Parts: sequence; C-alpha cells; structure tokens
Amino acid sequence: MSELYSNKKILAPMVRAGRTPLRLLCLKYGADLCYTEEIVDKKLIESTRIVNEALGTIDYRNGDDIILRLAPEEKGRCILQIGTNSGEKAAKIARIVGDDVAGIDVNMGCPKPFSIHCGMGAALLTKTDTIIEILTSLKAAAKVPVSCKIRVLDNREDTIKLVKEIEKCGVSALGVHGRRRDERQPDQCRVEEVKEVAETITSIPIITNGFSGEIDRFEDIEKWREATGTSSIMIARKALSTPSIFRKEGILDKYKDIENFLELACQYDESYTMTKYVVQRILGGDQEHDPRGKATVAAGSVLQICKAFGMEDVYNKWKDERKKKESKKRARVDDDGTYNIEVSFPLKRLKNSVGFSPTPKMVLHDYCVEQKLPKPIYETVKREDKRFVSTACLGEKKYRSGVGQPNLRMAEQVAALAALHGMDIRSRLEGNWEED
Repeated sequence: MSELYSNKKILAPMVRAGRTPLRLLCLKYGADLCYTEEIVDKKLIESTRIVNEALGTIDYRNGDDIILRLAPEEKGRCILQIGTNSGEKAAKIARIVGDDVAGIDVNMGCPKPFSIHCGMGAALLTKTDTIIEILTSLKAAAKVPVSCKIRVLDNREDTIKLVKEIEKCGVSALGVHGRRRDERQPDQCRVEEVKEVAETITSIPIITNGFSGEIDRFEDIEKWREATGTSSIMIARKALSTPSIFRKEGILDKYKDIENFLELACQYDESYTMTKYVVQRILGGDQEHDPRGKATVAAGSVLQICKAFGMEDVYNKWKDERKKKESKKRARVDDDGTYNIEVSFPLKRLKNSVGFSPTPKMVLHDYCVEQKLPKPIYETVKREDKRFVSTACLGEKKYRSGVGQPNLRMAEQVAALAALHGMDIRSRLEGNWEED
C-alpha cells in the first residue's frame, strides 16, 4: 500500500480550496495525488452518500451542503483528510467511505483555531496515546491505506519519538510539515529536521510539505524533495496561487489557470463561495487593478465570475447539461402527497426584485385570484440544519422545494416558485429567477 505515496507530487490539503475543481485541475496538470480539504469527522458521519447521476459524482451531503464530492477522474488518486480526536469516530468514517477514496489521512498538524479547538490538528502532537488510538482504530476499519500529517515539534528528539510511535501503528505514509506549531510563513522550513525524520523512518514513504515560498517552477519541486531526502512532496499555497506548478512543461499564465479552473467549477457545480475563494487566490494583486479582478471581487454568483472572464457560454453549457439529466427526476411526489420540485434562487435575486418586478408569491397569488382558486397558504418548518423549507398549500394540492433556505421569507418564495413549476405556469413569472 505504501507504493501509493512513493515518488509522488501531491496537492496538499487546504480548507475551502481542496475541493473537486482544484483537485481535478491539479491532477490534469500533472499532480500524482490530491488531498481533500480537512473534513471534520462529525460532518462526514452525519452526511448521506448519494450517487449524483447528473454530475457523475459520488456526493456526501448534509442537507444542502456538499461535504465531499468525488469525481470519476480522481478515482484511486484522491486522499480524504479528516479532522478527528477519536479513534471511534475515525473508524466510523472508514466504514462510511469504504473505497470511494484512495486513502484516509488524519490531520495532526494544522495549527489554526478551527482545527485545534476540539483537540484535533496540531493539538494532537503532544497526545501520543490519542494518536495511537486514532491510527490503530482507523487502520483496523479502513479498506484503504491510512496515513497522517504532522508538524515538527519544538524539540527534535520529541519529533523522532513521535514518528517512531506513528510508524508502529502500521500507517502507509507520513506527511511532515517543516514548521513548528507556532511558526508560519515567512518562517523558514526546518529542512534538516524533516531530513532527520526521513533518515529515521525508512519503512514507509515520508512526504515533505511547507516549501511553497521556495517553489517558483516545476523543477523546484524535485529540488526540495531531494533537499529533505523524502520520498514525496506535497504543495499547498503555491498550488493554490499557481495550479499549473504541476506542469512539467512549465507554468501557465494565471488567467489560463483561472479559465481552466472555472471550466471545472461549472462542470462540477461548485458553490459560489468556494469558486470565488480560489479565483481570488489565483488573481492575487490583480484583484485590485485588473478589470477582471475587480469584477470578480464584485461578483455575487458563479455566473457573474464567469462573465468577468468571458466564460458565460461555458457556464450555460454545463448548466444545460445538468438540466437535461435532472429534468426527468426533478419532480417527485412525497409520501404525504406533496409535489416536491427541487428549485431555488439566490437571495440576491429577491432583493433586486423589490419595487421592480413581481415575486413568485405575487404571481401565484394573482393567478389564484384570477382563476378563483384557494389562495395559497404557506406551512414552514425549520430543519435541524437551521434552514427553512416551506410548503405552498392550494386547497388539496401542495408544492414544495426541498432546498433549504436561510429564512422564512425565502422559503415561502421558493415554495411559490415550486408551485408555479408544478402548475405549469412558470412563464407568468418574468426573469431568470433560477439563475445561480
């Protein structure tokens, strides 16, 4: 199993960035493996596994949130990184994901508050007993290789003691970030300390990390792998700002990287916030002075980001593809007889309609008055994920969308939109409300 991690150039785990589009882009450019963003154990345990036929992906969802989306192209090359402080929870995740991923990695090095506040990430570095419990439990339950990623400790001897204990757990690889818990860029990576780990642990591949500041071209990747004497190297910040760093033919212009990323973001229906985050990281200083950068900062949707780069046709192409595949399955009748039609629209669309155009509720109300039908009554519930779902009741007929909304007002408007679709009178509502 260790061969999976040997002699590899790897996209490192990055929260908010290491999602489907960036992972696929780096693999297309030449990365051998990609890590997901760190996903906290509770989120995966509470998620539902769904085969998304419209996208051809395997999705782990919690309500409307996509916790993990796996594309066919990354089969056998995507490592799931989890945040956990419990062997029991880690084992549950292993049983849930099975072999959907190529391997499972435990984050034991992230020093950021969101990771360490529950005793995860770098908080584990001084809890050897907990580390052993997590790794042994995970390895016993997993169908795929198990690894972990650490930072070097404040004392070099303590680092060596720790990695020896990790090796005994039977992991298939070990990632080592060459900074201590309290160190950040521009603190220099501790090359000699990483090298000492590689010389001490020879039974499994050691993966070095933390050299983004020194990597400017493809050849630099091998330079720093050799400097640390490690088997493989993973890249984080440089891969985020310049995904084409993995191209042996040379890096591309940043705007070509953005175009290639947006193509995949549209294809795999990535969320607006995650898409914008990555595009802004690639843009860097161009956000402030380039017209495309300024338009990206001002954008409120994936469509608007695509328009900034002249890629509206790409957005519409992939949206139309999804619609074709979803059209036959979009509407269903729930057990209570309610027509469930999965539609929604951005909150911004409702705000922009004030004083200018009728809302779905207004159009539905006017239609009912005109046809002398019962006026709509809205029944709204707040789900466990704190989002709202409303049902539009018109006499004995009921319509709803299962897409949760941030507040009661939006839930009622979306229910009205579902009713317009279900009653085949959507044409009465002006505008492209369903646009992202």
